[in-house]
Amino acid sequence: MLRISMITTASILCMTPYWAGERAGKAANGPVEIAYWVQGPKDGPPLVLVNGQGAATRVGADALVDAFLDRGFRVITFDNRDSGQSSILRSAGAPPAMADIMAALSAGETPPVAYDLSDMADDAIAVLDATRIERAHFLGHSLGGMIVQMIAAEHPDRVLSMISASSTSGEPDLPFGPALAAISEPMPESGITAVGMQGAIYRIFEGDAQYRMSDGEVIARVRADMAADDPNASARQGAAAMASGDRRGLLATVTVPALVLHGSDDPWFTIDHAQSTANALGAPMQVIGGMGHIIADAAAEAVADRVVAFVDSLPAR
Repeated sequence: MLRISMITTASILCMTPYWAGERAGKAANGPVEIAYWVQGPKDGPPLVLVNGQGAATRVGADALVDAFLDRGFRVITFDNRDSGQSSILRSAGAPPAMADIMAALSAGETPPVAYDLSDMADDAIAVLDATRIERAHFLGHSLGGMIVQMIAAEHPDRVLSMISASSTSGEPDLPFGPALAAISEPMPESGITAVGMQGAIYRIFEGDAQYRMSDGEVIARVRADMAADDPNASARQGAAAMASGDRRGLLATVTVPALVLHGSDDPWFTIDHAQSTANALGAPMQVIGGMGHIIADAAAEAVADRVVAFVDSLPAR
């Protein structure tokens, strides 16, 4: 059911934020500050998790992080620019219209966006520098998958492997799922309505019954996301993704080990997007039956198992 109760929304707004972790800090990429958290054994293989559009880190309340910690990884999480506890670029204002971005791409011009995926990839590298990690495995979800693609192409010396999950290559004319129409309404400025809409979006992106989110999980996700407190923040991230255009040529240059993961029930990026990404990378694709666009807590074990099997299959580097 695509609703979130008034009691639930009030709970989200009134809860006191918490941020914990073995190590927390902020990395600098020029004037942009990126909040990060590091957990797990110092000698564990480093794994960087890169969030999707508008999503912020849920430290201490993320089953995917816990699944990797249980498997011995050193897990690095961070908030992308324009989300969570990282820099919110309010002065950039609203992003250009989709039509303007597409027109610039068609004309071979640089779209007039506040920042692009390369900038967001550089943010992730700044986190590696701040944590003194030379190389890491990268798992990116949705927009995070696009960022990880860019990291692998532009910073291969910092990448042990890359996993692009619930994402796309940017190939034009690929079909979108039914969620496109459902989330076309503009996000309200703030308050109960915005919180309720954000919660409803998470429900839209769910998979089948085995991967449904509890109310508590939705609350934790929305509570983290709303920290940005800028209705244009997520839209600026989306504009950066759109401005990257068709990345298949770039993906063909990637030389690091790669894996593509996708949910069979993704209502946003259909399976065609995953296949296009895998084809461009020359990488294997694995489909998780019943998983939607979100990697819900209930899907954490399934995702972690596939990532671990992939990482374990790699030759020592």
